[in-house]
Amino acid sequence: MRSCTSCALHKGRTNAVPGSGSAGTGILIIGEGPGFNEDQQGLPFVGRSGKLLDELLAAVPIAREDVFVTNVVKCRPPDNRDPLPEEVVACRPYLNRQMELLDPRVIVTLGRHSMLRFYPEGKISKDHGKILEWEGRILFPLYHPAAGLRNPAIKKILQEDVLRLPEALRESSRLSASALAPTSNSITEIHEITEPLKPEQPAQQTAEALESNVAEVAEAQLSEPLLKNEKQEEEQGDRQLGMF
Repeated sequence: MRSCTSCALHKGRTNAVPGSGSAGTGILIIGEGPGFNEDQQGLPFVGRSGKLLDELLAAVPIAREDVFVTNVVKCRPPDNRDPLPEEVVACRPYLNRQMELLDPRVIVTLGRHSMLRFYPEGKISKDHGKILEWEGRILFPLYHPAAGLRNPAIKKILQEDVLRLPEALRESSRLSASALAPTSNSITEIHEITEPLKPEQPAQQTAEALESNVAEVAEAQLSEPLLKNEKQEEEQGDRQLGMF
């Protein structure tokens, strides 16, 4: 990725941004594209949007280092504009290979362009926070943190939606344990009411510990049926992407 010249984005990059995090967590978080700070450091979500992402994960609680974070495109679009279709297509083999290697059980998409990679008919304003089934995995669309930075109402929605991530993990375990029939490309929303995490759980609980609890819940429920961009801010340099 760091030496890729498959699209015009390579001409303006300081660094390509392949991604960072844990390869064994089962959670893959996909944003839309690097911003100014990401381009400078070669790491994803290191500006103000990244700080908000860290805060959202900590509320679950999951540590940033216990997930893997990447983007649909690996080089910064000029002036932090939305990625063009041809740029998304050029980067698709890299994202596909990352998914092969990481084999995530839960894919968290941040923003419209990331969600459309998996759910072309979806609309982020309607589908945010839903737990969806995609090719035997869980797809969990969220607003982009940059939208939350601009709009307090969106930030509140993000804070509420991300708390469903443990439920998404539980559903991913049920999908694996149930050995469902061969999957298709269609999207299915999973409707289920589950108990929220108890407040006394430690704030720094790791993804591995969370997955242990998930496995116990999945085993107990096996007999149950499965119901089925922004312009750069001169002083900050963060992405602000379209919300809808």
